[in-house]
Order: sequence, then C-alpha cells, then structure tokens
Amino acid sequence: MMLIKDTEEWASHLFKHAELGDVRRTKRLIKISHQMASNIGSSIVNASGSQASIEGAYRFLRNDKVDADNIATAGLNSLLPALTLSNTILALEDTSTLCYRHNLTKELGHTGAYKQSSSKGMLAHTVLMVDAETEHTIGLGAQHRWCRKMKTLVLLTTENAASTKRKKVINGNARRKK
Repeated sequence: MMLIKDTEEWASHLFKHAELGDVRRTKRLIKISHQMASNIGSSIVNASGSQASIEGAYRFLRNDKVDADNIATAGLNSLLPALTLSNTILALEDTSTLCYRHNLTKELGHTGAYKQSSSKGMLAHTVLMVDAETEHTIGLGAQHRWCRKMKTLVLLTTENAASTKRKKVINGNARRKK
C-alpha cells in the first residue's frame, strides 16, 4: 500500500487520471485538492493563497463540464492497486448529513425527515476502505450523494403523532397477549 507523505503528491496520485475533458481542468483539480488537504477545515478563500487561485477554484466548481462522478471514478481507480495488496479489506459505511446555512441552500434538499425542518443540505453515504490487518485507511471506496425531495418528507402533525402512538400501543398490547 502506498502511503503518501505530502498533500501535493497525494492529490496528484489520486486525480492525475481524472477525465475532465481538458488537461487544465485535471491540473486545477489537483491544485485545489492539494490546497484544501493542506488546510483542513479551511474555506476555499483561506486555503487558496491568492486571488487568482481563489477565482480559479470557484471557476472550476461552477464549470458545467466538470462532473463529480468523473472525479470520484478517478479517485476510486487510483485505489485499485492498493486494494490488491491487502489480504482483508473492511468496507466501513456511514451516511452523513451535510447542513449548510447560506443563500444557495435553496437549491439543496431538506436534511430533516419532516417538512417542518428548516435545515438544508444534502446526504452522503460513504464507504471507506480500510486494511483490516494494519488498520490503515486505503481510501474512499464509494460515495453516493443526494438531496431529499420535498415529496418524500412526512408532514408531522399532532394527528400523525397521536396515530403513531396508538399504533405502538396496539402493537405492544398484541405482543403481550401472545
């Protein structure tokens, strides 16, 4: 398994084969990834270092020709050699809620399960690949991102809550009779 010691080398290893339709886009992806990994928890503005770099990062993110699936595929493909070196691999899964608070959240979905929820964002189901013997993280095996649609949410009302409570009591009573 290849351990990458610096973020520039890591970003290049991970994304050098990303098929984004133009080699300049791939170079920009590597640069943004390196900057963000070097400044964990920072915004693009704080991680970029110059006005030109900030503008380049935002232009990249707004570019309709940049497809997140192509970026993810490049990352996964870069892990394949490391996966063959491990005898036992754990695929650790988790779904995370990513909540945002700014004007652009109107385009995102609700993160709560109920229509009354004011929280906006998206959900991400992630599979992290880990070598079971060494406990080293190999990388991101898969990630599915989505926004909840309004029609899938439940309108929580007093009537619905009371109905749910009655169902639990009825089911609870049914189990006790057996």
